[in-house]
Amino acid sequence: MYADPYDDLAREVDSQLALLRPQSQSYILSLTSPSPSAGPTAATPTLENLASTLDELELTIQDLRDSVNAVEASPEQFGLSLHQVAERRGFVDAKESEIGRIRTQIENASKSGYSHPEFTSVQIDDEALKQGGSMRSDYDMEMERDHQALLIRDQDEQLDSVLNTVQNLREQAQVMGSELQEHVELLEDLDDRVDRTQNKIDLGMSRVRWVLKKNEEKASNWCIGILTVVLFFLLLVVLFA
Repeated sequence: MYADPYDDLAREVDSQLALLRPQSQSYILSLTSPSPSAGPTAATPTLENLASTLDELELTIQDLRDSVNAVEASPEQFGLSLHQVAERRGFVDAKESEIGRIRTQIENASKSGYSHPEFTSVQIDDEALKQGGSMRSDYDMEMERDHQALLIRDQDEQLDSVLNTVQNLREQAQVMGSELQEHVELLEDLDDRVDRTQNKIDLGMSRVRWVLKKNEEKASNWCIGILTVVLFFLLLVVLFA
C-alpha cells in the first residue's frame, strides 16, 4: 500500500525553516550591521552551515514535489480532493520561493555586503502569499478542468466499450437465430420423413397380416382334407379286415 510522505516532509520543512530564518538573519546582520558588536560571534552560523541547510531543504522540497506529483494524476485513489492537491502544490511553491529568497539574500550579503538590513527579514510577505493563493486558485481550476476532461474521456471509452459489446451481442443473436431457423427446418423435414416411414410401415404390416391370414386359411383346408383321407382309409381297413 502507498504511504503518503507529504505530512512528514511538510513538518520537516517547517521545522528546518523555523531554525533557518533566525540563523540566516543573524548571519546577514553580522555582515551588514555597522555596529562592531553586531559582527560575527561564536553563535553566528557559518556560510557553509547555512548552505548545507539550504541544500538539505531543497532536497526535501523536491521530495515534497515528487509526492504531490505522485497523487496529482488520480488524487481520489489516495483519499485526496483536487483542492487538497492544489493546497499542497501552493505550499511547496511558497516554501521553495522562500528558500530561494533566503539563499539569494545570504549570497548577496556574503559577496557584496547587504546595504539594506531592513529587507533582511525572511518571513513570507503578503505579496508572496497573494501570489501563492492566486497560483493555487489557477491551479485548482486547471486541475478541475483536467479532471472533468479525464472523466469525460473515461465515460466516452466506457460508452464505446458498451456499444461494441451490444453490437457483438446483436451479431451473435442474429447468428443464433439463423441457426435455430435451420434446426427448425431440419426438424420439420425429419417429422415429414418419420410420418411417411410410419405410413409405409403400417401398410407393410397390414399386408403381412393379410398374408398370414390367407396362409392360416389354406393350412386349415389342407388339414381337413388330410384328416378326411385318413379317416376314409381307416374306415376301409375296418370294413374289409
